[in-house]
Amino acid sequence: MWSNARKSILVLGGGFGGISTIRALQQALHGRTDIEIALVHQENSVVFQPMLAEVISGTIGLLNTVTPIRDVCPGVTLSVRTVERIDLDNKVVITSHGFRPAPSVLPYDYLVLALGTLDNFGVVRGLQEHGLHFTNLGDALVVRNRLIHLLEEADIEPDAALRRRMLTFVMAGGGFSGVEAIAAVHDFVRDVARRYPHVDPADLRVILVHAGPRILPEWLILDSRGVIGQVWRNRLFLQAFPGGHDRCGIFGKSCLISSA
Repeated sequence: MWSNARKSILVLGGGFGGISTIRALQQALHGRTDIEIALVHQENSVVFQPMLAEVISGTIGLLNTVTPIRDVCPGVTLSVRTVERIDLDNKVVITSHGFRPAPSVLPYDYLVLALGTLDNFGVVRGLQEHGLHFTNLGDALVVRNRLIHLLEEADIEPDAALRRRMLTFVMAGGGFSGVEAIAAVHDFVRDVARRYPHVDPADLRVILVHAGPRILPEWLILDSRGVIGQVWRNRLFLQAFPGGHDRCGIFGKSCLISSA
């Protein structure tokens, strides 16, 4: 895998940042045989995250959101492992083990960190205890299955109050991912609810919780106001908390945590 005579560039993380870096390096180093590029990523494919919301609603197929890394970055040495430790002094990266019981040790000359972000559970109380992640393809499938399960249970639940709780869905996070996901959840549950004879569409509640003065803070104020207007026209509840996490909380098991 590694040659002592060649310089090695090791990229950690196969998301947009890592893949874009590798493609740029391959283009800049085209024809060079004295440098090799390697990648460590937990999966052997890259996920197009902006389309994950459509997986919930089923408007696109699962395979339409993923692309094999070896197709996107041909020639790269890929290790499908988890990074466990970085030894900067010895210029090696220690990853999780494969079939062998010992961890893998990957030396490098140049290191690129593109490991992405972590979910921020501190924004809204109760997220860590009751929330579902929504950052990758597996998460999207879990969310879709949970929605279907709740609809199935609600259809046969005799207690009206409990049925309304089952039909209440909360998304925490009003960034791009949160707004896209809550719209997909809204469209999905209202569409499939017609197939359940004992589910009253009036009992469906889809709520977006955001710990900030307005949703989509990345956009201009006028743009985000237009989205808010569309949200209300589609009977989707919005609750923003300018005071931050001290004024809001999640205390149920149907909350979805977005990556933004």
